[in-house]
Amino acid sequence: MDGSVPKIVGAITGARALVDGLLREGIDHVFGIPGTQNLAFLDALRDTPQIRFLLTRHEQGAAFMAYGFARARNAPAVVTATEGPGLTNLVTAIAAANKGHVPLISICGVQESEMRERDATQDLDQIPFVRPITKWAYSIPYPARIQEMVRKAFRVALTEPQGPTHLEAPNEVMLQQVKVESTAPAAYRATVPAVCDPAQLDAAWALISKAERPLFVIGRGVMKERVVGAMEKLATATGIPVSVLQYSPDAFPSTHALALGPLGRNGFSSANKAAPKADVIVAIGAHFDVFSTMYKYGVFSENAKIIHHTSAPGQIGIVFPVEMGVAGSSASFIKGLTERAGKSSARKPWVDVAKARADFDVELNAVLKPDAMPIQSQWVAHVIRKVLPTNGICVVDAGNGGKHVRSYFKSYEPFTFMCIDDWASVGGSFPIALGAKLACPDRPVISASGDMGIMCNIGELETAVRENIPVVHVIFNDEGLGNERAFQNEHFGGRFFAVDYKNPDFGALAKVFGAYGERVTKPGDLEGAIQRALASGKPALIDVMIDQNTLAPVVFKQ
Repeated sequence: MDGSVPKIVGAITGARALVDGLLREGIDHVFGIPGTQNLAFLDALRDTPQIRFLLTRHEQGAAFMAYGFARARNAPAVVTATEGPGLTNLVTAIAAANKGHVPLISICGVQESEMRERDATQDLDQIPFVRPITKWAYSIPYPARIQEMVRKAFRVALTEPQGPTHLEAPNEVMLQQVKVESTAPAAYRATVPAVCDPAQLDAAWALISKAERPLFVIGRGVMKERVVGAMEKLATATGIPVSVLQYSPDAFPSTHALALGPLGRNGFSSANKAAPKADVIVAIGAHFDVFSTMYKYGVFSENAKIIHHTSAPGQIGIVFPVEMGVAGSSASFIKGLTERAGKSSARKPWVDVAKARADFDVELNAVLKPDAMPIQSQWVAHVIRKVLPTNGICVVDAGNGGKHVRSYFKSYEPFTFMCIDDWASVGGSFPIALGAKLACPDRPVISASGDMGIMCNIGELETAVRENIPVVHVIFNDEGLGNERAFQNEHFGGRFFAVDYKNPDFGALAKVFGAYGERVTKPGDLEGAIQRALASGKPALIDVMIDQNTLAPVVFKQ
């Protein structure tokens, strides 16, 4: 290919058309790494000052940053990589977006046509490779399809349940000229969610009115539609206690008088003790996850009637048979119930929520050992919540440390908590936090992982320093795999194997990168260390040497 392209009067290159499509969708950040076959796309981005390109040190880091950006911004995000290994390095985070219903759009290169199917370097049949972990994937065969396929990528990604989509094309396609198609998003996808059927709302309210022990269970849909305030008013109007699914504790504030907290393993006992007694479960904006419910009765009574509301009809009845499935926006469901509640008097809560929460606080405080040496994991989790401002964002990794943080995380505002929903890929929390900070630069961000987790994407510390992304990352350093140690202890008689290793001094390593760093060995020093890191205005690693034996539960106990 000599680089020459045929000229069409009044036309632009396919790459330029693609980038213009991103601009119409409000994309102002793209994450990734250049490579041979995505250079045409990168060249068009170079001439687009409205979009900030974040060069990362690994494609996995780029995709997790896009994941965090999309979650925090509540909007789609874009990542790019070249063909072959560039794409394969993205897939862990793409799969996380698929499981977590995050609208992540990957735009990648692919081997040029004359090289394909000849066993060329980096040649891979990429679409079958990514299809199982995306909602839709397409290899653009010729320039005239570029703009249409960009529109489809966003339409599919943003259709409930949301999720990742993938586009690819070689430079030879991107460099050819196409006629401009300036189509606004409202012309090719729905921008207003469907509302719930009034007859179903009547039936749902009739069930709730007859219940003796109704319980609201809140999922992320309420938060994504920004109707947490309306949900608070509904709870107050009905007197019905509220629990949240574990992956979205920030979907309902812990400070509300009727808030029981998150369900399930590593959840709040205040929620776990109340939920099995409920005779009607009203799940709103909910996708039932395994850690909240363990996919079996116990968290919920088998005799409880479930009203499952979601904006994605295909998710109704996947885990539990329901008495009623209601599809439509969370806003319309909450509004409909609130209107019907207004015609009747509020009931007295059947749970003494204040006492249940106070009892749980006693449980949490009972295991805190602020003077213990080595430092206890519970103490680290407690201090993170204490230091993080109420509007701050907390991102936790998979593993033992993240489980402890969940147990101590009390939410005050929406969009303040993230974990790698239903995927639990170790190492994602730090780059996810970087993406979240870019999406919300005015909010403090603390992420947490084990020592294995930070090593997975340690290279992105250079990205954070270069791009001035001041995230504080707290490392639960037990010089080993705490989560697997817990499983081996619980299920394999304490026969530990392949769970121990040695680490560098991460605080010192952070300074080598040009970041802020401290190693903490005394529990009384931890709070000050995190505060200094937040005040530094730099990316930071706080290396906390913890007790190997403070292991979070790996089985659910009520």
